[in-house]
Amino acid sequence: MSTSIRRICLVSGALASSLLAGGCNDDPPPSKLFDESGAWSVIKYDIDGSGDLNDVDVNNRRDAFMLHFDNAERVVTTAACVENENETPANSTCLLTPTTTQWICRCFGYAFKDDRMLWREFEPGDVPPTLGVDDIDAPAADGMADTDTGGGMAAGDDTLIILGEIMDINSTYNYRPLPTGVFGSNGEDSRFVLQARAGSVFDRAYDDPDGRPSCEPCVP
Repeated sequence: MSTSIRRICLVSGALASSLLAGGCNDDPPPSKLFDESGAWSVIKYDIDGSGDLNDVDVNNRRDAFMLHFDNAERVVTTAACVENENETPANSTCLLTPTTTQWICRCFGYAFKDDRMLWREFEPGDVPPTLGVDDIDAPAADGMADTDTGGGMAAGDDTLIILGEIMDINSTYNYRPLPTGVFGSNGEDSRFVLQARAGSVFDRAYDDPDGRPSCEPCVP
């Protein structure tokens, strides 16, 4: 007799015929605070973890710091419109100086469960890392992140991000923190508020209408 472990489905008589044809059902997907797919733009930020949120200057930096989630590939792309990697939502000159700014992007594989995400960086064009929902609990279980005050760097330079809904504002969520260096984040207690945007808004990072140098897609 085979020693392999076989999964057993317990079903009612009404479901038996369909299961015989199709096999056992997969486990249901994990619960998530929101549907992350598509483009998101930073509208508020607390880069140094002071607790004070600042509004993005829309005249200079509207949609200059964005995320794009591909939930089929489980890949998130960060895009910043800056002169150099040191600029942040506090000082980027994106809309003022289109001839001297550029799009700088980074790529992360991610897992998402309840109000937590785990991100792991990879190079554009490489095979994205595979993260499962079981990995999300590992940093906190190992004492490498504080889920009450924020995420932080975990084993293997993963970042655990704690999410929160912004009440009374549709499609707007708090991220604490983002990975080190993303939008100036310190990777520990920085906080960013992001709001959903039309997916086409993120296309600027790949083909900027003002002619800025653009990003290479994370997944070809």
